[in-house]
Amino acid sequence: MMTITERTQHRLVVQSKPRAAFGIAISLGAVALLAALHSLVIVGEAPSTGTVAGLILGPLFLVGGLLLYRETTTVLDRRSGTVTWEQRGLIVRKADAARLDQIRDVVAGRPVSQQSGGPTRLVLVLEDRTLPLMFGFSAINRDAEIREAITSFIRDTRS
Repeated sequence: MMTITERTQHRLVVQSKPRAAFGIAISLGAVALLAALHSLVIVGEAPSTGTVAGLILGPLFLVGGLLLYRETTTVLDRRSGTVTWEQRGLIVRKADAARLDQIRDVVAGRPVSQQSGGPTRLVLVLEDRTLPLMFGFSAINRDAEIREAITSFIRDTRS
């Protein structure tokens, strides 16, 4: 979930830590795998469509959730005049920085189109690139609140 973790006159910090969503996926993968193994090994049932699906999808959700999980931290700092962005996970570590005056907009993007509805993610639009404030998309709509906080922070910096 994306939240504002620090908000002062000189600094605004936005973090995305989708632990609940990935925790559910990883847990479902573990349950599917354990249920399939229980049926095959302990109960001694013959392989069925359900056990084969558990043996395939269980590890996929378990390992996929661990490998895809990413936390994103975006720091807007008036004193240094910069925005710093970091995304990290088990196998990913990305970082970027820009001047605050390079920020052109903060938009809520959708995976298909703006008319499609559904999940969104906030993106900082810079002069020459974009910085997503989270990995993936979210159906928890706090975009307007966070977008307003960022645009207000930037507006106050420029005035």
